[in-house]
Amino acid sequence: MKQISDIKVASSDEDRERIFRFRYDVYVTEMGKSPAEADHQKKIIRDELDDDAHLLYAEDEGQIVGTVRLNCRSKKKFPDVWEQRYDLEKFAPSFGDHISMTSRMMVAKDYRGSSVPAALVGAVYSAGREMGSKFDFCNCAPSLLEFYEQIGFRRFTDGFMDEDNGYHVPLVMLVRDTQYLRQVRSPLYRVARNFEHEPETGEWFQKTFPSHAGIANSRSRNTDEFWKQLSDQLAAPPAECIPLFESLSDEEVSGFLRSGTVLSLQPGDRIIRQGDVGDEMYIILSGVAEAVSRKEEQEHSLAIMSKGQIFGEVAFISTAVRSADVNALTEMQVLIISKGFLTRAMRKQPEISAKVLFNLSLILAQRLRDRTDSWVEAMTS
Repeated sequence: MKQISDIKVASSDEDRERIFRFRYDVYVTEMGKSPAEADHQKKIIRDELDDDAHLLYAEDEGQIVGTVRLNCRSKKKFPDVWEQRYDLEKFAPSFGDHISMTSRMMVAKDYRGSSVPAALVGAVYSAGREMGSKFDFCNCAPSLLEFYEQIGFRRFTDGFMDEDNGYHVPLVMLVRDTQYLRQVRSPLYRVARNFEHEPETGEWFQKTFPSHAGIANSRSRNTDEFWKQLSDQLAAPPAECIPLFESLSDEEVSGFLRSGTVLSLQPGDRIIRQGDVGDEMYIILSGVAEAVSRKEEQEHSLAIMSKGQIFGEVAFISTAVRSADVNALTEMQVLIISKGFLTRAMRKQPEISAKVLFNLSLILAQRLRDRTDSWVEAMTS
């Protein structure tokens, strides 16, 4: 695949319109989404943040293949919904003129495994530094947490349900905390090391968000550390209490997982929404969740799930949309298994991956039998 590193700034109305059309092509035409900002007549996606935004894009043979947007709060306060989701009342008093927001990052399907995502991230980071940003905010779906944390973003507050995109996690990057970018082996460190490290923002963040101050991306942990974290949360080795890993040894499970992304949820969080597209499944490490089906404005409880159980597996192995909501009933910890994670595991550890997939097929078969039995019972009672 061609390597593209030249990122351009939208400098004309024509450039901006091309970006708006590209967004529509990705979100609506490819992904089947219908965000409120979509203009289906003009086939563009544009919102109020675009009025003052710094728009960047990658191009290949005259066609846009990737784009990202940067807004600086020093120019204009963000819409209230984003001020609240990012908890900016804690940041604004001290850093109001040094806050930015990265959004609308998207890459054409055929270029998602290319250099384009990294090039866009590097370009928007450099632009933010030039504009004086100290804290850059974004949000992502759970399946993309590993990617964004590898870049250097950190979790700091609870997730939220986005009407168009489902459950998302707010993230913040301490733009001038060069040591942290080095610690998590961020690709941005190559750029950041050319600037002076400013420890003040890191110190403030540790005092303000102590429960998140030590979180690094999953790749910065070694396998033993991650295995201990999972075992502590499950109160037993994962191989003993997760049916997905039945008949696997501790060494095989540890080798399969190696590292991963653990997500914290609060009571009431809807981690999966019926009808959404998704390519990740979840293993419950602690807490309780409920699967609920919605039909004709009525809700039907399908299952109560707890430690060791999985959910989201149907969309994980197929292209089907989510068949039910999954809501957290208590505080929860879940381990995210994305389709990309499994693809890498199958390439590096095919025998172990085959065992995991076999166990997954058994779980699916049992759930199908349970639903069939319930349906037969309902029909004959």
